Amino acid sequence: MSKFAAFYMFSYVDSASALQRLRRLRVINPDVTFIPVVGVRQFLYLPMVVDANMFGSSTNLRLIGPISHLINSIALSTSGVFRLSNAINKKVGALTSRNKLIELRNKVQQEGLQTLHADFTPIILYNGDHAIMDWFNTSGKLLDFDYLIFYEFDIYTTKPLDAIYGMYTKSYDACFKDYGKATQSWHFFNYPPGCNRKTRKWLRKRKLPTTLYRSLFGGSMISRSALERLRELKIDFSGEPFCTAEMRLPTVLTAVGFRCGKLRFPFYRYRPIWSEEEIRSIEDGGIFHPVKTLTSEEKKYKSAQENQSLSSRAPSNSTTIQSGGINQQIVVTKWRAMRGGK
Repeated sequence: MSKFAAFYMFSYVDSASALQRLRRLRVINPDVTFIPVVGVRQFLYLPMVVDANMFGSSTNLRLIGPISHLINSIALSTSGVFRLSNAINKKVGALTSRNKLIELRNKVQQEGLQTLHADFTPIILYNGDHAIMDWFNTSGKLLDFDYLIFYEFDIYTTKPLDAIYGMYTKSYDACFKDYGKATQSWHFFNYPPGCNRKTRKWLRKRKLPTTLYRSLFGGSMISRSALERLRELKIDFSGEPFCTAEMRLPTVLTAVGFRCGKLRFPFYRYRPIWSEEEIRSIEDGGIFHPVKTLTSEEKKYKSAQENQSLSSRAPSNSTTIQSGGINQQIVVTKWRAMRGGK
């Protein structure tokens, strides 16, 4: 059986809900290593200073927002600008978000999780592959895992991750939702403008195949061997090749020679948002996206501190099952039964 790790992206705005969702995930996936990651909000963009996404997707900067975002995205195609922007983010983000990061780190530590990874990737919404490589090149390479899952906070699963992804590890080094050859009708084929031409130029320079591929990045699965090979090649996606992660990672991995496949996730979509009632009606679906609010089942899971308090009041002859510091006897027993008693 392959060892899975999950690159769990917290919502910086609502980390409490993301942590609550993670409690349930850890119980139904006792053999998975979860890496808590928070993308620190970027407050200074190069060269426009402001950006459409600087105050979140719900805030509209009207005319200046889209224009500034386009210019900032094009500027990041230069590796030097990307690295400078990343360095500025670390300085500014560490200062402006210090208290929030300390609070979240403490909560993560109390839950018995891996150390919180604070990510300062410029415009992380389009550069998730850089976030992964930055983590792997620093601390990720020290962990024991075979496959990494890019798990966003608004993903909801009704089955253990090995039941969802295990079948793909037999045939592929990496898998993506909507994986396939990129066509001109796809939005990110030429956004930011010129990205397909510059990406092909980058591939030709390295004498690699120039076929471009597409994906929906969230929920993707990447093997450790693929990450190690990218590290050996010194490819960390710091602005190169110039395109979004949705095209860049599947294109580069395929070009380098890794076997990439398509995730058959019919209930993983961009919009609309799934309701709990819809999920219940097709609970065997396995993986759902987007699920923005906690389900009634997720709300039942207690924090590590709450469980310690309950344990201290429990009769001394009671039987307790713990998973990652979370006391959930009934639920763990249920999932073990579903997994064949393991």
